[in-house]
Amino acid sequence: MIGGGPSRAEKKFKSLTKLLSEKLREAIINGKFAPGEKLSEETLAASLHVGRVSLREALRSLEAEGYVTFLANNEVVVSKPTPEDVQDYYTIASVLEGLAARLAVENAQTEEISHLRELHQLLKEACQKRDLRRYFDANSSFHRFIAEIARNQRLYRLIDQLRQELQKTRILAFNLPQRLDYSMREHDQILDAFLKKNPQLAESTMVRHLNNQMETLRKALDHKG
Repeated sequence: MIGGGPSRAEKKFKSLTKLLSEKLREAIINGKFAPGEKLSEETLAASLHVGRVSLREALRSLEAEGYVTFLANNEVVVSKPTPEDVQDYYTIASVLEGLAARLAVENAQTEEISHLRELHQLLKEACQKRDLRRYFDANSSFHRFIAEIARNQRLYRLIDQLRQELQKTRILAFNLPQRLDYSMREHDQILDAFLKKNPQLAESTMVRHLNNQMETLRKALDHKG
């Protein structure tokens, strides 16, 4: 019917494309594909049991998000963040999340501090088990909750958007297992600032934590470079 909504076939195609995008995004974030690795559309289509058209649409969606790059010869590779990308992301994140940590300490309720301790415990357990994927997931929850209890919606949205960009650097961290223990100690210090109800300390430890992460990733890229 003219002027009607999308057909059942169109809805099905969009649903499949979205599902494929999510699967491929998760595989990239979880390190199943290395930065700079070429993605064979033929192999992916066969392994995922889908057609090339829907797969190509999913890859275009991931290109818009910065996870993959289409080369001039139409080949597709996993995006590889540059040292400049890493510096840009983390320089902004340290300022925004430092502010969020300060505001969160000033505004947090007792039950919210208790929940932050629970999230911290999940981080610690993942660290002890050397489970990087679980650690990254717990890390995201920890940081997002701090942004949430800062009680500034505009700040929360900015951090949430930037966290999506930071996810693209997560694939680099899979090759840096030694960073895990340092990261855990920095999260200990952030939680300690909350327990001490010290806004300035929370801000400075958060800034230092993200700056340390930035320097580690930049050095790793420079070394591979």
